Amino acid sequence: MPRWLITGASGQLGARVLHALLARKHADLLALVGTREPPPGAAIARIPLDDVEALRRTVRDFAPDFVIHTAAMTAVSEAFARPDDARRQNTLATRILAESAAECGARFLFTSTDMVFDGANAPYTEDAAPTPLSVYGRTKADAERAIADLPHTLTVRIPLLFGLPATPRPSTFANQLAALRENREQTLFTDEFRTPMWNRDAAEALIRLAESDVAGVLHLCGPQRLSRMEMIVAVARAMGIASPAIRPISRLDVAGPEPRPADLSLRAERFGRLFPDFSPTPVSDPRTWS
Repeated sequence: MPRWLITGASGQLGARVLHALLARKHADLLALVGTREPPPGAAIARIPLDDVEALRRTVRDFAPDFVIHTAAMTAVSEAFARPDDARRQNTLATRILAESAAECGARFLFTSTDMVFDGANAPYTEDAAPTPLSVYGRTKADAERAIADLPHTLTVRIPLLFGLPATPRPSTFANQLAALRENREQTLFTDEFRTPMWNRDAAEALIRLAESDVAGVLHLCGPQRLSRMEMIVAVARAMGIASPAIRPISRLDVAGPEPRPADLSLRAERFGRLFPDFSPTPVSDPRTWS
């Protein structure tokens, strides 16, 4: 059976990847996690991302055929407050895992982010130069460069994800759904645009890419360019809620230590050419919230 190592296997994306692989029932799986529980059914290794020797040893001992690296310090505010830790967890750990995968001949997928861009020249294609505005974005852009010279490696830039989590964990989207159902007011940006993707679609796309021989950098995205407010309004209407309790605001009205990119929309024509049968799910599809 093929051997898969999934990092961040209790997170929003990693848990969905693990869940999809478990459904295949013909893979040997190792879930690398921090403190949260992944979906049941796989062997578990609890390793902090900054423990580089443990990361090396785990990859060497498990000898995977595929590594999908979704783990990261993803909170933008946390990365700003702890930049050295963010670099260790997001940049150094990625290089260590990719090197270790290369040593055992494994295929390595690294999930980067649309936040490697500054939001001034959307929609972005794979050949656009990274121009991050945040510490988080810089650590991910640095990780992309750090693994670019390694074999059997693919960087996949991921957009904003939506959908229910595969594990009992806090979820922005789940909280937004609850607010809609309970008619609680939500404050949402009208001028911050993304190309949101269903987390189950993203997981399936990553598995397909892992089993391909595509190299370099590739984008994933959903079928629509939406503001934060447009996204939740679309879900509300699909739920039959004609007038959701939403207070619209501008991203410029919210003070913060780092600027918020205006438009991080991605283009994913390369993925579409590789997998013409793959059709991303819109946010209004009931499967994404039921």
